[in-house]
Amino acid sequence: MAALPSFLSRLIPNAARTPGAPRPAPEAAEAGFLPRNAITATALADDLAGRLPALLVAAERLARTVGQGSHARRKAGQGDEFWQYRPATQGEPASAIDWRQSARGDRAFVREREAQTPHIICIWCDNSASMRWHSDPALPPKAERAFLLALASAAMLLRQGERIRLLGTTPTTPPLRLHGHHALEQMAHALLAALRHAPDAPDLPLTTAIPARSRVLLFGDGLYPPAQLETFLRQLAMCQATTTLVEILDPAETTLPYTGPTRFTGVEEDMARLLHGSPTLQQDYALVWQRHQARLRTLCAAVGSPPVMHMTDQPPLAALMALHTLLEAGGRP
Repeated sequence: MAALPSFLSRLIPNAARTPGAPRPAPEAAEAGFLPRNAITATALADDLAGRLPALLVAAERLARTVGQGSHARRKAGQGDEFWQYRPATQGEPASAIDWRQSARGDRAFVREREAQTPHIICIWCDNSASMRWHSDPALPPKAERAFLLALASAAMLLRQGERIRLLGTTPTTPPLRLHGHHALEQMAHALLAALRHAPDAPDLPLTTAIPARSRVLLFGDGLYPPAQLETFLRQLAMCQATTTLVEILDPAETTLPYTGPTRFTGVEEDMARLLHGSPTLQQDYALVWQRHQARLRTLCAAVGSPPVMHMTDQPPLAALMALHTLLEAGGRP
C-alpha cells in the first residue's frame, strides 16, 4: 500500500477506486490514521524543532555558498558598486567627473554607482498534507525541504540587504517582518508554529498582505486547483508583484514508479484507489504529468517567472542557485 499523493487523484481523476475500500471511519481519523510515508503536521514540526540548530546551520551554509554580494538593481543611484560611465552633461559639478576616464578621450565622463534600494521579498511555505508526504523514508518530506530552502533563501537575501516578510495564510496572521541578527531564528520558529496548525487542504497566502511591486517566493509542490492558482497569480500581477514558485517534488510524482496492483490511500481527503502499475499506465501518466507541468509553467511565466523545480532526492544547492539567478535577472529567466 502506498500513500495517494494529491498529484495522483488530481491528475488521474478516473482511476478506479478500490472495491469495498471506503474512507477511514471518523473514529479512525480521530485516532490519527494516515497513509504510509505521510506524517502529521505536529509530528513533522516536532521533528524539525529537534533538529533546528543543524537546519539553521545548513541554511546559512547554503546562503554563503550562493549569495556572494548583492544582486543587481540595474539602475543608477546611491550605492557602493560601480555600474557604468555616462557622458557628463552641461552643469555637471566638477566633483562628479571621473578625470582618469575622461583623460582617455576628448569627452568628460561621470562614474555612476548602482542603486542599492532594498526590495521587499515575501516568502511563503506550503504546509498542506501533500507536502508532508514522501515516497521513501530515506527521502525528506517535501515540507522539510521547503523549510530548508525558505530559510536559506531568506539568509541569502538578508545578507544582500533585502527586506523579508514571512506570509501567513489567515487574515489574523499578519506578515512577519524579519530583521536583525536573530531574523533567521525568528523565521524558523514562525514557520514551525505555522506548520503545527496547518490544514490538510492546499491553500495560498492572502494577496491583501503582499505589498505592491514586491517579489513573492512560494515554496510548494504546485498541486493547487488551476483556477485558484490562476486567480492568485493574476491578483499579484495587478499590483505589479513578481512571483516565483519553487516547485518541490518527490521523484515518485514524476514517474509513478509502481508495478503490479497497488492500493493508494488518501492524503488530502482523497478516495482510496487501486491501480495496476504497468508500462502503459506509466506512459499515460507521463503525458498527463507533462501537461500539468506545461500548464503550471504557462501560468507562472505569464505573471512572474517559470517555476524553479527541485526534486527531494537532489541536493538543495542547485535550486537555491537557480533562484538566485532569477532574482539577479529581476525575476525573469
